Amino acid sequence: MKKMNRVSPFVYIAAGVLLLLIGLGIVFGGRILSCVRSVPLPLKYVEELKAAADRYGLDRRLVAAVVNTESGFDAKAVSRDGAEGLMQLLPTTAEWIAGMRGMTYEEGCLFDPETNLDYGCWLLRYLLDRYEGNLRYALIAYNAGHARLEEWIETRADENGEIDIPYPETKNYVRKIEGLIERYGKVYEKELCN
Repeated sequence: MKKMNRVSPFVYIAAGVLLLLIGLGIVFGGRILSCVRSVPLPLKYVEELKAAADRYGLDRRLVAAVVNTESGFDAKAVSRDGAEGLMQLLPTTAEWIAGMRGMTYEEGCLFDPETNLDYGCWLLRYLLDRYEGNLRYALIAYNAGHARLEEWIETRADENGEIDIPYPETKNYVRKIEGLIERYGKVYEKELCN
């Protein structure tokens, strides 16, 4: 007598779940996708964000997207490299910004949302001006540093100035912010666009 292989009950359960998911997708169509797309985005410190963005002539959606990507709106965030606060500024960068503005940098001030947003927005405006309004260049410099961006412009830019970003982290950073700008505009139109 031949021994027959039995199918594990797990296979039947997995197949059933898969069929259920397919069925739900067919029945509810785009509703499921629209729910996924409308998952709430964090937005805190709205008045401080708007004030800093407006002070430096920045798109408020851009600032919200940078803060989301950098810290998830956690004012006490500290990166493994020592970047601090909402816009994840290194104390050395903040000290340089303070010096450029004729101010004195105070240790620990980057954990104050208003101060961090002010310094971070100043830096974004500086980078946008330095790179003639090129948002991608400004974001690359914000994430990877302007010295690295300058090197990539020299060695990796095509005839249109498009850079093949060699760092996956920076490439994903730029893509994420570009996508979040649009999402923040849709989800928080009233809060950010008026």
